[in-house]
Amino acid sequence: MLKIDEESGLVRIFAGGALSSSDYDRFVPQFERIAAREPGTVPMVIELAPDSSGWDLGGIWRDLKFDMKHKDSFGRIAIIGGSKWEEWGTKLSDPHFRAEMRFFMPSERDIAENWARDERNTA
Repeated sequence: MLKIDEESGLVRIFAGGALSSSDYDRFVPQFERIAAREPGTVPMVIELAPDSSGWDLGGIWRDLKFDMKHKDSFGRIAIIGGSKWEEWGTKLSDPHFRAEMRFFMPSERDIAENWARDERNTA
């Protein structure tokens, strides 16, 4: 499941369960509408639910296509998760994106949102 919401130029994405191609059928048009409204890049906070289990094969393909098509739309990406493997996954993914990525624990949600919004901040 992918849910998306936007407030004051910050996109919040909630990912839970195993992501499938059909999740992207709903998500991609929503993201494209937001990105078209916002000048420049769109900062994001992606929250991984405790039941997040990655993608099925169709979901992986759709995620890769989405990332390649929209890479110039991504501002900073804050990943919120509760496990060490999610933190490592964020660190391993960071070099593959133009946008800066950083991992935060659930207790750091406010810090994550502020970091994602502040493109000039290098901390």
